[in-house]
Amino acid sequence: MEFLEMRGAVKLKADADKIVLGSVLNMLKETEFVDTGYMDISLEGQTLRVHAEGTISESYSIRALLLKLQAQLTDTSMIGVTSVRWETLVVLKHWEPLSAIRLQPLNQLAFAQ
Repeated sequence: MEFLEMRGAVKLKADADKIVLGSVLNMLKETEFVDTGYMDISLEGQTLRVHAEGTISESYSIRALLLKLQAQLTDTSMIGVTSVRWETLVVLKHWEPLSAIRLQPLNQLAFAQ
């Protein structure tokens, strides 16, 4: 048994495979917890949010599902999985690329001689 903690939000590709996505999300929602655990999944437009916590019997099947899900995400979204002994932490993250920043000089420097 291991403790699972999953949280975060990612963006789906515009052409994400809805059949694969639906299958993966349904299987994640059906995750069986050994104790009082929960899996909260919401999809708003192209943003997928997941928050889960609880003790599960194994994490290999969840990892396999997350690999299938990763293929449906934009290049700026990722799923990170870390396991230490009996704990598995899954972080879903999306970041927006920064546009170029221009710096304008405010004053010119004057050097004393």
